Amino acid sequence: MRFGKPSEIAPADKAAFIDFVSAAGEVDRAILPGLVEGAVVLVMHFDGDTLIGTAAIKTPYPAHRQGEFAKANASGEADAFPLELGWVVVRAEYRKRGLAPELVRAAVDLTTGQGIYATTKTPRMLTILRECGFTVLGDSYASVLNPEARLTLLVRRAGG
Repeated sequence: MRFGKPSEIAPADKAAFIDFVSAAGEVDRAILPGLVEGAVVLVMHFDGDTLIGTAAIKTPYPAHRQGEFAKANASGEADAFPLELGWVVVRAEYRKRGLAPELVRAAVDLTTGQGIYATTKTPRMLTILRECGFTVLGDSYASVLNPEARLTLLVRRAGG
């Protein structure tokens, strides 16, 4: 597993991270490089030279963070969770091998003990996040990217 601040990551690995996360289709490719540069930590798992999994701890824009908590009817809690876990992606043929929980734990362990939030629309990631110390906060809400999908907000308290 390779991890570090974006400034510590080799340019080729960073480019692979951006391509891999972009291919998952959950973030705008045009803004992803800037978001990656602003991340607190990037985590990558390789099988040989092939990137097979990613995760990151991000410092989201305040308006984005406030918006996620507001949509979950938990606005008053947003300031306790300045960091966001995201870009947890595992190559399809490597799924169900325990890699996602490993990536999440690695990313969380590399933080400074601040509160972290995450959102998910899948039952499997909901289970993984709970196993990694996150708890559900507020109400589920419609995804902006896919209004038929319901997002769940989860949090991991500082020092948790």
